[in-house]
Amino acid sequence: MFIEWFILITCILSAFISISFVIFVIFASSIHSISIALTCHSSITVIIANIVLFLTTIFMLKINFENNNLWCQIDAYCFQVSLILIYHSYYLQAFHRFSSVVYHHNVYFRTYHIFLVILILQWIFAWFYPFRLLKFGLFTYNPIINTCHLDWNLSHELFLLLSIEYFIPLIIDAVLYTSLIKHSHLHIAQITHHSVTQHRNQIIISQEQRRIKREFKMLKRILIFYLALVIMDFPSVILTIIAAIDSHDSISLQYSYKIILVLISCILLMISICQFILTPSVKTLIHDYIKRRTNQVFG
Repeated sequence: MFIEWFILITCILSAFISISFVIFVIFASSIHSISIALTCHSSITVIIANIVLFLTTIFMLKINFENNNLWCQIDAYCFQVSLILIYHSYYLQAFHRFSSVVYHHNVYFRTYHIFLVILILQWIFAWFYPFRLLKFGLFTYNPIINTCHLDWNLSHELFLLLSIEYFIPLIIDAVLYTSLIKHSHLHIAQITHHSVTQHRNQIIISQEQRRIKREFKMLKRILIFYLALVIMDFPSVILTIIAAIDSHDSISLQYSYKIILVLISCILLMISICQFILTPSVKTLIHDYIKRRTNQVFG
């Protein structure tokens, strides 16, 4: 009972913070940009995940799904959709960060169109892929925790789902950010070389260096989100491996699914808080607002 109430409280807090972030950004027109729009999109996926997780926990507490298996499976389906949306939303941010540095002279990558197309495709895919699992009834009811999940015996389907939901987005993130770091180091070396050999305009050089440093600072912030995403679904990977090796023992783990839900709820709350703290333009705007209010009070 305590575990369920803990999940409910963290979901409410996380959803409230993420909704506040989105509303704040909508009304703060001075910070509107592609980067902020993609951050808001990630916040919306976090809100969806919190709503689904909240309903799942309520069902675990209050509703007996044993005689209503369809709604139980739909709940499990929506939960997987929400996780796919979160993980894929962050590699879209990675792609934007990569293109804004490597192809910063290309006007096409500074427009909303390409990101809007990718975003729409992500949402279609996120709802379409798990539907196959729902259609074939692969989400099974577990009377111990009173909810549905993908059967631990279906190790092939579990690994495939984790690949789509977890491994592939994280690998794309890692490849893009590694390429970005390599490109930035190479670009800094080229700037230094040209400044010495060709006596380039120092203003242009300093502007380029500031831009690169700004991107490196952003990478440090993104690393926190990346580590959070790695941790969030990691227990599912471990339990899937256990199930594949020794299915009898893995199935008898009564609280394995609850452990996964607790960790996911905590990571979602952490991500929601970090969106406010680690988004530079939002952080600056909040700091300026607090400073103005303080000056009004004491002035």
